[in-house]
Amino acid sequence: MKIKGIGEGIQIHDFNAKESFMLARKLESEGISFYKKVLESAKDPTVKEVLRYLLEEEKDHLQLFENMIEREDPEALDDCGDDILDILDTGVFTLPKDEELITDLDRALQLGINIEKRSIAFYLEIMKYTDNEVGKAALKKIIGDEKKHWEELKKLIE
Repeated sequence: MKIKGIGEGIQIHDFNAKESFMLARKLESEGISFYKKVLESAKDPTVKEVLRYLLEEEKDHLQLFENMIEREDPEALDDCGDDILDILDTGVFTLPKDEELITDLDRALQLGINIEKRSIAFYLEIMKYTDNEVGKAALKKIIGDEKKHWEELKKLIE
């Protein structure tokens, strides 16, 4: 698998389904971590409600990708298998320090918007190379969800 960031998008090539689902799993795990941190610093009840919703959505997505990984390779979930992902520097998973999230909620929400946009780009790219109809259906659902997340976050900043 080869990945490189290009502006707001991502270029991916030379990967298989299992690798793409494992990278998607990492993306969702980072999303969970991000929303938990932002939720801790949010004061506004409306913002907290949206963030809780987004957090639960990311957890659902994580489970979907774990199911797809298991379908591709039942042994993959027993082995962490993320070594290759740990060395990637795509910029998708880079989060600011905790104190930056706590002190500037608007900045954190803007970061969430950017993460959702990159997630959409990534999942659209994975879908191009996914032949499995179950996998494609799951990716379409997740892309739709990520678009909704993007819209929800934009509303919180306006």
